[in-house]
Amino acid sequence: MSVQDGTRFDFIVVDGGTAGNIVACRLTESPHSRTLIEAGTGSSKGSEEIRTPGLAMDIRDSQYDWAYKITMVKRDDYERIEKPNTRGKALGGSSSLNYFSWVPGSKDTRAPVICGNDTSVTYCDDAGLYPLELKKIGAGGLIPISHAELILEMKGFRDRLAKAWKSTGQPISENFFYGEMHSLVHSVNTIYKARRSGSVLEVVDKPNITIPPEAHSKRLIIDNAGRTAKGVTVITGSGQELNLYATREGIVSQGVFETNKLLILSGIGPASELAKHNIPVVVDSRHVGQHLLDHPGVPFVFRLKDDFPMDDHGHHGPMSSPFLGMIGFPRINKYPENSPEELKAKAANCGLDSFFPYGQPRFELSFIPLIGSAFQRHFPHPNRGSYMTVMVDLVRPVFKGGEVTLNSMDSLEKPNIKLNYLNDGPDTIAIRKGIRFAYDVLKNGEGFKDIVVDEYPWDMPLHDDQAMKRTVLYRSQTSFHHCGTARLSMSIHSGVVDAGLKAHGISNLRVIDASVIPVIPDCRIQNSSLHGGREGLLS
Repeated sequence: MSVQDGTRFDFIVVDGGTAGNIVACRLTESPHSRTLIEAGTGSSKGSEEIRTPGLAMDIRDSQYDWAYKITMVKRDDYERIEKPNTRGKALGGSSSLNYFSWVPGSKDTRAPVICGNDTSVTYCDDAGLYPLELKKIGAGGLIPISHAELILEMKGFRDRLAKAWKSTGQPISENFFYGEMHSLVHSVNTIYKARRSGSVLEVVDKPNITIPPEAHSKRLIIDNAGRTAKGVTVITGSGQELNLYATREGIVSQGVFETNKLLILSGIGPASELAKHNIPVVVDSRHVGQHLLDHPGVPFVFRLKDDFPMDDHGHHGPMSSPFLGMIGFPRINKYPENSPEELKAKAANCGLDSFFPYGQPRFELSFIPLIGSAFQRHFPHPNRGSYMTVMVDLVRPVFKGGEVTLNSMDSLEKPNIKLNYLNDGPDTIAIRKGIRFAYDVLKNGEGFKDIVVDEYPWDMPLHDDQAMKRTVLYRSQTSFHHCGTARLSMSIHSGVVDAGLKAHGISNLRVIDASVIPVIPDCRIQNSSLHGGREGLLS
């Protein structure tokens, strides 16, 4: 839907990503008009590529992907820059390109309001396969979620994995949504009836939401004298610039990378960064673009006996599946803390383990019964044989956060992103332990060890700490759970937004997306983003 230069709305949401669509849907509860400014394809609900779960890894680096270039690791002894790094460039943002899993977090590390029913989603178990108490996962939301389809061909894989997991002394439970995250569990996903459920479902067919496709934000319109946000300047697909105005409030929901780029282009950011690009200072907000967090992960691959096919069956079978049917959340103490880095970090944390100070699991282990192309970028994929990918994610890393800055004043140029993983020694050691535990489960666990043929493409140097350190550095990559770059804080001296998610130093401007999350959650970031969009306007 086209809009005219100078059009006024009560609210402007910039843009239609994971959280932004939820915000816009909340605003439709009043009779006011508003708009979504979408920086990508305008229609994702009807896209077969986006809505078919089995194609999720194939649309990486496509027209729907921002495909960012990111400095992954930057140390004195090692540095690596990678591209593409996927973020959703479609209506729905990364909820249109993510890998589906619905993981809410441990009870001690999340707000009480989401320990029970999450109203941003509705849990569905049409076949009645799971405990009735899981209905409380979510109800009343427009986004349906459900357990991954139990593909018949993969039953042997699932049964053997469960047996191996249990043989290590780790528990198995389907209900980890209201208490301790400590189990092997069948994954719940933003998929229902073989179709992706993204936040786009919140805004389609809403008469008082205007969605102009292919519109890219250029800068916020700010009354400098009163330090008040008035609207946004956008560039249309044809190159035309439009000034759009919000009479009540503007909400920036562009995600962890683009939100900070827009703020800096608008004169809200560190004075030193603004000076580099000759941008007049509106607010010297020195934490904008800082403290970039993520769950670093390390993947590895096993070749299995050729009894576990993942064939294309359209909207049923594997193509309806997120592939990730089971996820493990272990708490392990069998590997002693004996490195100087670990002992120093624990002492500095009042004697608490830095990686699970509140009892959360150290790792999330994703067991994928194929080669996951999104996680295996550094070596070729074989044309034949049965394989599995394991992703070892560190749930609560301690590395100093990265940053998002400008490459130039061109609003169409992507920002300069530095994750700077593993710049703290304990993270590397912790991931090393997670890899060793996963190997114990799969290569030594009852049942599963009998179907592991070989490692691919090379053996993991499990018994050499220094070689393992290098392996972690070389193979580490994003889990796509970025947050923290416009973090919530008591004042502008320690963050970007206040408890109401209102930008420090600017009136009529909020930030509502994953960038406001100050501490990396021990969950999938889409949970926090959807919930933040739902609750971010209450204040």
